[in-house]
Parts: sequence; structure tokens; C-alpha cells
Amino acid sequence: MVGCSGPADVPEPEPTTSEAPATATSEPAEPEESPTEWDVAPSEEAPVVPGDEGPPEAEEGDAEEAGTAAHAAVEAYFATEDPDEWWSNFSQHLTPAAQEVWQYTDPRRGPAGAPQGSAEYGLVSGTDAEVTVPATIGDFQLVMVRADPVDPWKVSYLEPPEEVA
Repeated sequence: MVGCSGPADVPEPEPTTSEAPATATSEPAEPEESPTEWDVAPSEEAPVVPGDEGPPEAEEGDAEEAGTAAHAAVEAYFATEDPDEWWSNFSQHLTPAAQEVWQYTDPRRGPAGAPQGSAEYGLVSGTDAEVTVPATIGDFQLVMVRADPVDPWKVSYLEPPEEVA
């Protein structure tokens, strides 16, 4: 019968003892050091894949253009006199993803206010910009994006002041 017999001649393991074998030195082994830097260098033969090079550097005037677009978006955010026209005006300033987030906003429930002062800039590249727009009710934080440095800036993220949220 197949499978009814015990295991084939497999030797049994030797019993272990709690004593460790004696070593020639009595000093403990030094722990291995973990590397603090990667030992990987880019290969000159490796192809550069689109996107590996990062965003293009900001050109002169990119920050100001992003700030102007951000200021216009905040201005449109506050333009709530005609709720039917609000969305068609405000949505022009948003990326498609931001439009999905803001599409159900009732502008009549928002605060009254207006942008004031000059925009302040965080990190700015040729295609991304962090912009703060001061307003009468507090500072709006925006992330402005564009696919190509010649495209218009659009809002991908808009955070109203904490008091509004």
C-alpha cells in the first residue's frame, strides 16, 4: 500500500543542549553597521524615463502668473451674488479633479469676503506652485498646476481659512 508506511530512513535530529560551544575569543561580536547612504549610483547607460527628470524649473514670472491666477480663483470663490452663475465662473479656475471636489458647493452658505493684498509663494516650479492668497476672512492656501509651462495655471487644491472650514 502506498502512503501507509512510515517515513523513509530519515535520521532523527540530535538532541540540543543549553550550553553554547566554546569559542576561541571571549569578546562579543561587533554589530553590523547599517549603511547611512545608498550604494546605488545612477547608471550612465540607464535611460531617463519621462517623469524621472522632475518638473521643469520655474521661469521668471511663473510665480507671479500663478499668484494672479490664484487671486482670480479666490475672487471667483467670493462672487456669490448669483448662485446660478457662480459655478460656471468658479469652475473655470479649477482642474477637473478640483471641480469634482467643489461641484456640490452651495455658494450661498459661504462667507462674504474678498481677496486683499499680494499673494505669497511657497515652492514654485514650471508646472506647480504653492500660493497663499490673503483675504478679508483669512488666508487661502492654493496649489496651482499646469501640464506644460505654456498652459494657464489652474487650482488643483484650495483650502479656505480655518474659520471657514
